[in-house]
Amino acid sequence: MNWLSSSPLARPLEFIAPGDESRNLSLRMEAYGEDRYLLIGRDVTALHRLQEIRQDFVANVSHELRTPLTVLSGYIETIIDMDEIQDPGMLRILRSMHQQSDRMRRIVEDLLLLSRLETSTVSDDYFERVDLPQMLDGILVDAEILSADEAHVFVREIDKSLLLRAIPREIYSALSNLVFNAVKYTPARGRITVRWYQRGDGASVFEVEDTGIGIDHKHIPRLTERFYRVDVGRSRARGGTGLGLAIVKHVLIRHDAPLHIESEPGKGSLFRVTFPVTLSLKRHNNFIQG
Repeated sequence: MNWLSSSPLARPLEFIAPGDESRNLSLRMEAYGEDRYLLIGRDVTALHRLQEIRQDFVANVSHELRTPLTVLSGYIETIIDMDEIQDPGMLRILRSMHQQSDRMRRIVEDLLLLSRLETSTVSDDYFERVDLPQMLDGILVDAEILSADEAHVFVREIDKSLLLRAIPREIYSALSNLVFNAVKYTPARGRITVRWYQRGDGASVFEVEDTGIGIDHKHIPRLTERFYRVDVGRSRARGGTGLGLAIVKHVLIRHDAPLHIESEPGKGSLFRVTFPVTLSLKRHNNFIQG
């Protein structure tokens, strides 16, 4: 009944079949003529099983690849540091090998993280009081290091009294991904604004706005898909794995926090995360309210 009363045209409903926990069903509502609607039910058990097989495959392969890639990267780094290697051509080859093996290792780590986010259940025990202003200060320090000679201008609009109930490591991964992406896709001396504030209804909002290259509207719905890139060459050149925004999406799902994206080519982008009132905390002197 809750689904029927909350815009069922906008999203399907998936649930376990009553009386048979081995089956998954999906309900979808479609407009059918004037003031009429058609309720469509589907058995999506096979689709769920295929998805589980894919998740298990990715997790197992990634796990098996992690150790040999770490060993390979370590040996190449050791060889590069050896005094016996003086030939510039050989050093160039070894550095390229090290760069690519390290990139493969980061892809494997991100795939393992995605697999865990997709398959593990969230418990209230995972959530802690997070001093988000302090976390954002650390993220922005790292962003300035990443910016380096490109000398981006960072604008901070952060409510120091606003905290958050969250899973610390996951929320750091999501928010840092959004900030670092802004650095990667904003030209030198561009402006990056980070906001953290509370709306009038009590929800907490995190925003990253940049004056970067922007994104065509047709790409926005697919940005959080695995390995989806608007500009493949630029993404790889900046060290991207193609999994950052997919990780962001799954972390935010676990926090019941929708991601909203606004962008226009040549005019920059805005990424907005809205956290529910239930996760918002206020600090008054030495006391926490929320």
